[in-house]
Amino acid sequence: MQETLRMKGSGGNNSYDSKSKLWRTARSSVTGWLFVLPAVILMAIFTFYPIVNSLIAAFLHDYSMVTGTAQYTGFGFDNFKKVITNDAGVSADFVNCLINTLVFSFISVPVSTLIALLIAAALNSIKRLQKLYQTVLFLPYLTNAMAMGAVFATFFNVVGTKSNVETAGLVNTVLGWFGIPAKNWINPNAYGEGFNYWRGRFVVIVYEIWSGLPFKILILFSAMQNVNKQNYDAAKIDGSTGINTLFKITVPLISPMISYLLITGLMGGMKAYTAIVGIFGANMGPNNDFEMGTMVGYIYECINQNATGYAAAGSIILFLIIMVFTAINLYVSKKKVHY
Repeated sequence: MQETLRMKGSGGNNSYDSKSKLWRTARSSVTGWLFVLPAVILMAIFTFYPIVNSLIAAFLHDYSMVTGTAQYTGFGFDNFKKVITNDAGVSADFVNCLINTLVFSFISVPVSTLIALLIAAALNSIKRLQKLYQTVLFLPYLTNAMAMGAVFATFFNVVGTKSNVETAGLVNTVLGWFGIPAKNWINPNAYGEGFNYWRGRFVVIVYEIWSGLPFKILILFSAMQNVNKQNYDAAKIDGSTGINTLFKITVPLISPMISYLLITGLMGGMKAYTAIVGIFGANMGPNNDFEMGTMVGYIYECINQNATGYAAAGSIILFLIIMVFTAINLYVSKKKVHY
């Protein structure tokens, strides 16, 4: 009888313990949600709602916001068709903006990643003043992109006058040292030349490479610091050169970080806007003609001209393009990246 009572008491305690455990788990879960609730609310307002709203607006024909009231004439894929065929009635050319975006991204991102890799490898081998070099190289990342673009433009542009004569920018001055005549890079009226489209692209690409270096150098340098030094000792014993060690040992071991930089760099490159505005002005062209326009610039121009539906359609197209290239990068990374 006592044994039976003991078993019943034991069962009761087990039931109480299980309920107590469930209560503690639920309480800790609620506490965790309370901590993340402010971030969730902000994301819902400023991220999820705009995405859903843009997705809906992209399919509304002739959609616009007038005095806060949404107006549209139908529903379908008409906005996408007009955007792709440049029939949206805005000053920016969608196809040209798309080509510019792809050119800027697919040249600047790989080149800046390669240069950052070489600089990070050099920093990794330098012991003296290493922290100072890191700080100097990282400073551009902390500077406003619009301000950097404006300053960068003066390197290539005509800057001011001296004795009523236009003074060439820094790049043209350096070219003059080698007997190369000054070129028109940004200003359409400089030196009696018309605007050269490829020179303008070159300026943007050089800027994108330069502005992307600090973050990439920091990430790659940190990754190199975590590489097991025994790998380098073994390479020295085998007589490996510095270049072979870099590309045969270091690169495979830090390939996850390289893949990360390529993916995030491509995303950032596809959203280029402020740098081009800083260099060429708000209308992203030497003659205010959006000749250097990007996809984000096209979207903003649609918004400025109250073509909200076309802006939403352009943003969805940009989103899909980024998703496709990101998926391709991730697929390639599965075979080339060593975790």
